[in-house]
Amino acid sequence: MMQPEFKTALKKSLLLHLGFVLILVASNFAPGPSLEPTPVTVTASSAPAAPIEAVAIDQQQFDQRVQQLRDQREQAQRAEQQRIAELERRARAAEQARAEEEQRIRRLEQQRRQQDEAARQASAAAAEARRQQQQEAERARQAEQQRQQAEAEARAAAERRRQEQEAAERAEAERQQREREAQLRAQQERELQERLEREAQARQAARQRQTVTEVERYTAMIRDRIQQNLRVDERMRGRQCRINIRLASNGFVTNSSVVSGDQLVCDAAIRAVERAGTLPVSSDPAVYEQLRNINLTVIPEF
Repeated sequence: MMQPEFKTALKKSLLLHLGFVLILVASNFAPGPSLEPTPVTVTASSAPAAPIEAVAIDQQQFDQRVQQLRDQREQAQRAEQQRIAELERRARAAEQARAEEEQRIRRLEQQRRQQDEAARQASAAAAEARRQQQQEAERARQAEQQRQQAEAEARAAAERRRQEQEAAERAEAERQQREREAQLRAQQERELQERLEREAQARQAARQRQTVTEVERYTAMIRDRIQQNLRVDERMRGRQCRINIRLASNGFVTNSSVVSGDQLVCDAAIRAVERAGTLPVSSDPAVYEQLRNINLTVIPEF
């Protein structure tokens, strides 16, 4: 049987060790380096020890160990805070460096864009200058070409004026010569025309005389042909008839009609014309023109 004092001391020792274990477990979850508690060895002796002395020793060690753990934990917390502060400082420094680097890159990019824009503008200005220079050269070339062309046109115009003056003088001389020749020809033509008119008048008069003679001759021949085909009757004695006869160019009677006169004589005259069929006619157009539509007076002959 254990003595009551030893049991009490043993319970206190177990409680202290249990608290110490709990502290160790809690310190393992705290930030900072892990701390291993110094093991406390409790040696069981076969011989019973003095309970008050064992409890005093364990309590002192426990307090020292707890204080040591507290100091280590505070030290670990301070170290962790310093580490976190250093990390934050480094992070801020890195963020500031990154921002500065980004700003520097933006400045460099802006400078590059400005340089590119300046280069582009310089290139465009150079191209514009070359274009203007080419345009100026082209305008100068065209102006020179126009000047040369104007000079050539002026020389050509002066030459044309000289030629035109000479041509005008020649034309005036030729005009005067033509006028003299025209006046001479006009005079000759008037004289010739007058002579021709006199000759024509003479020929026309002769022709008219001949035509009248021919018309009278063919009219007599037509009258004789009708008299040859006319069948007379004693009742016609002392009577007459005037008829109209139209002839083709070959003498064929195209139409015959009564103009006026005795009906018996007119009927006999129309029948005589129809029996004749074709009457004498001249091949001369002028004579035929007066015979193609002719009026005749028919008087029966006994």
